[in-house]
Amino acid sequence: MRRYLIDLQRNPPPIYSARVEAEDVFVWAATITRPPGTPYEGGVFNLHIIFPPQFPWKPPKVHFRTPIFHSNVSHRGNIFHPMLMLNMWCIATSVAQMLMSLAQMLLHPLVAEGDVVKEEVAVMYRVDGASYEELARSFTKIHIMDG
Repeated sequence: MRRYLIDLQRNPPPIYSARVEAEDVFVWAATITRPPGTPYEGGVFNLHIIFPPQFPWKPPKVHFRTPIFHSNVSHRGNIFHPMLMLNMWCIATSVAQMLMSLAQMLLHPLVAEGDVVKEEVAVMYRVDGASYEELARSFTKIHIMDG
């Protein structure tokens, strides 16, 4: 686990960061920030990551602590992303790759049937992308920037 943390700290990307949250090296806190021009502009999204003792053979459990309007994130912060599913997890996936995939998911939601936890949000994205972006922008402003 320390190797993954050192790799992240050696070349920190501007869009996300991670650190050990407590004494337990298997519990991390991460943040994802979104650049200007996205529906999540100005948002800093906090995530909680719990790595199983079998990592990297089993995927970590990741959830958003920060509220977000997104088809792949439940109201409780649980994330649906195939990469995090046990039967889809690749042991070669680094923590940096995982965080980058989650950051990319914010820009490009998975909206096919069966790939979402909020179907109504996915339908809005598919049918009326402009309304989706407007609501995501408003939600971010209310719950993150002003909250």
